[in-house]
Amino acid sequence: MEQKYILAIDRGQSNIKAALCNEKAEIVCLTSEQCQKIQSPKTGWAEQDMDLMWEQAARAVKGLIQKSGISAIQIHAVAFSGQGGGNFLVDENGNSVRAGILSLDNRYEEVLHFISARNPKALPKTILTMRWLKEHEPEHYKKTVYILGSKDWIRYKMTGRVNADMSDTPAPVEEGTKEYAVECCKIAGVEECISMLPELKYGNECCGAVSQEASLECGLAEGTPVFTGAHDMIACAVGAGGIRQGHLTIIMGTLGINIAAVDRNTKLPDCDIPGDWFTFEGISQGERFVTSSIGSAGAVLDWFVDSFFCEELAAKGRRVLFSDIEKELKSCKPSDLIFHPYLMGTFYDSSLKGNFIGISAEMTKYDFLFAVYQGICIAMCLEVEKLESLLGRFMAVHFVGGGSDSRVWGQMFADILNRKIYICQEKEVGCRGAAVCAGLGFGIYSKSEEIPRSSVRHTYYPREDMHKLYKRPYELFVKTKGNK
Repeated sequence: MEQKYILAIDRGQSNIKAALCNEKAEIVCLTSEQCQKIQSPKTGWAEQDMDLMWEQAARAVKGLIQKSGISAIQIHAVAFSGQGGGNFLVDENGNSVRAGILSLDNRYEEVLHFISARNPKALPKTILTMRWLKEHEPEHYKKTVYILGSKDWIRYKMTGRVNADMSDTPAPVEEGTKEYAVECCKIAGVEECISMLPELKYGNECCGAVSQEASLECGLAEGTPVFTGAHDMIACAVGAGGIRQGHLTIIMGTLGINIAAVDRNTKLPDCDIPGDWFTFEGISQGERFVTSSIGSAGAVLDWFVDSFFCEELAAKGRRVLFSDIEKELKSCKPSDLIFHPYLMGTFYDSSLKGNFIGISAEMTKYDFLFAVYQGICIAMCLEVEKLESLLGRFMAVHFVGGGSDSRVWGQMFADILNRKIYICQEKEVGCRGAAVCAGLGFGIYSKSEEIPRSSVRHTYYPREDMHKLYKRPYELFVKTKGNK
C-alpha cells in the first residue's frame, strides 16, 4: 500500500519549519528556514515582512521535497501550525498592505486606556491594533480587506483562499458557534473591521487546495488538499497526545506556557482577572484547551546567560555552553536564593518585577544561574496549580519545547510537581500536531480516539526527598512574589 505523506508547516517568529510526516504523524524529513529578524521601527513595535515570510515558507517546502527524495504527488495533504495573534493585513488584490505586526507588538497600548475609560470590557489585542492603525496609519487601514494571522497568510498564498482557524481567531467567537462576537469592533471604534474578519474553520477542515501559482513557487502538486491547522500551542498539545482532560502539556519555550485539554461538558468559571488564563478551541468541534503563562521563560534564561556568561558564550558557543551548564547544575540542591522571572511582567499583572532575594557574599554566578532555573520552574508550577484548581489534578504531564532538552529542568519539574514528567520522542510536536489535523480531515484517522500518541523518549520520576526540600523555596517564592 502506498504511504501517504502529510506536509506540516510550522511558522514561528525565528524559523519556518517544513516537515514530511507519515500516517502515524512521525516526522520522516525536516527542513527549516530562518525568519527575518524582528524589525522594531519604534520602541515596542515588532514586525516582519509578509512577502519575505511567504518566500521563506516556499523555499522551506521546495527544499524539503528535494532533501527527502519523495515525489510531490506522494504528499496527500498540507496543514499548518503557527504563532498566534498579530495583524497580517491583505488588500483587495491579495497583496500585503504593510509589514506584518506580530503578537509581541505593543503599540495597541497607546489606545487601550482611552477605550478602557469608555468601556471596561476586555478587547482583543488584534482589534485594538486595528484601532491604532485607523488613527496613525489611515492609508493602510483603508486598504485592508482581510485581517489574518501569520500562518493564515502563508495558507492564503498557498491556496488563494482566506480563512482563520478556530484556535486562533482575530476577534472573539460566540461560544459553540463559528460566529464572531463583533461587539468588540464597535466598542473599539473600528466597526469597518467586521467585514475584514475571515471565514472560520476548525483545524481538521479542508480550506482549499494548492494553487497553480503556489505549485510553481514551492514545488507541491497543484490541487493538493490544504487543511487549516492550529495555533502552535494547540498543535504542540495535540502533537504530544494531549486531547483529553487530565492531560497537561508544558511548553518551555520563549514564553513558558501550560496548556490543558478540557472536556466540552466541563463548566469553567469566569476569568475575573484578564490574562489570568485563556481558553482556546481545539482542532475539531467539541474540543477546548485552557492555557496559562508566566509571560517569559526561555527568554529570561537567555537574558541571564547572555548578560553574565558572555565570555564563555563567545568562546564555546551556545550549544556547548549549555551542555557545560547542565553538567555544572546537575548536582545542585534546592536553593533559598529566590529568583522571580517576571522581567516583563505577566499577561495578568504587568507590574510584577523580576528580582533576586536572599543574596549572600559567598554565592557564585552558578548559584544565581541555578536560582534562575529554579525560579522559572516554580513560576510555571504555580501556573499549573492555578489550572488544577479549575480542572483537577493532571494525570499525564508532557514537557516539550526547547527547554525540554534540559535534564535539570525535567527533573526539577518532576520533583516540584511530585509526578512523572514525559519527554516526547518527537521534538517537533508542533509539526506533528499539524499533521494530525490533516490526518483527521483527510480520513487517515476517523476520530480523535484514533490519533497516534507520541512515543516517550524519556521519563523523569519524582524523588520524595527532593520534593520535600523544594517546599521551602516554593513557599519563599510565593511569600516574596510581587516584592519590588
